Amino acid sequence: MNGYLAGRDLLRVGAVLFGLFLVWRFLAEIAATALLLATGLLLAVALSGPVETLHRHKVPRPVASVLIALAAVIVLGLGGYLLLPVLMDQARQLISTAPSAFSQLGERVESLAGKLGLSVGSLEPPSASTLASWIRQLLGGVLGLFGSMASTLLGLLVVVFVPLYLVAVPDPVVGWVVRLFLPDRRDRAREVLSKVRVSLLGWLEGRLVSMAIVGVLSIGALYFIGIPGALFLGLLTGLVCFIPLIGPVISVFPPLLLGFAGNPIDALWVLLAYLGIQQVESNLLTPLIMQRAASVHPAVVIATVAAGGAAFGIMGALLAVPVVVVAGVLTKELWFRRLEEDPKVPEDGPSQRKVARS
Repeated sequence: MNGYLAGRDLLRVGAVLFGLFLVWRFLAEIAATALLLATGLLLAVALSGPVETLHRHKVPRPVASVLIALAAVIVLGLGGYLLLPVLMDQARQLISTAPSAFSQLGERVESLAGKLGLSVGSLEPPSASTLASWIRQLLGGVLGLFGSMASTLLGLLVVVFVPLYLVAVPDPVVGWVVRLFLPDRRDRAREVLSKVRVSLLGWLEGRLVSMAIVGVLSIGALYFIGIPGALFLGLLTGLVCFIPLIGPVISVFPPLLLGFAGNPIDALWVLLAYLGIQQVESNLLTPLIMQRAASVHPAVVIATVAAGGAAFGIMGALLAVPVVVVAGVLTKELWFRRLEEDPKVPEDGPSQRKVARS
């Protein structure tokens, strides 16, 4: 009898665990779909700027959307045709150089530790399987967004077609969202949506300009120092800088490793060059080109990027700051502005209420 009861208890525990697993997978799929849709919305906001410019010149939105998409494909195709051979050659060179550079770095660390009287284990370069595992974890995160070819193709379809449809025909979607509110508040809802779009568009424009300038400066600095693969590493630096504060920290490690393995002085020059570029970006470029975007405190950026990356991988890190920008605009428009404009709240606070009651 006791064995029968124990078996039933084990079955119940197993059923509960299986149910929790199914719930977790269901929530994971919902979160992955939400991330893809958020990426599509962000690209739609990015496309809405040039599409609105053409639409103001009497070009229909569908035609403007197709023209902008074709222009983007042509620019990317031409850039790939001109730069792809060089980038592939430099990427192969870096891949072949990385193990020896890592070994030389380990030897230098062991030598320095020996001079200081410290004992460290030998540093072995990571294997190809280890690197592939790291890259997969970086791309997929805990949700495995790119775990299979089918999910990757589905994600690309969503990211490509959702922005095009939203930009070409935005009125039905905007109208459906506005109809969720009471009739007397729909104009206010349209105003808030417009401010969210303007703020996001300003942030995107600022990030793209900043990425381009940082990439060009990084290519010039690495080429002048003599780091191999300067074009590839500089472009990678510009792309990774889309993630504020965290991206520059990640981008400095490959050239720093190559410089330290070849000549420690080169590593010092790389570190100084990247520090100088980031000072220019944070103190000169950001104040000039981010005036239209909502200001976000650096501590909030670090926390949200770290949390988004830990939870959802690189997709979460990429979307963390746009989500904070949208949340900041909504909080300002729907809460702070309401408190500041509420005539029932006296300017002098609770003390004024006590005087009025007396």
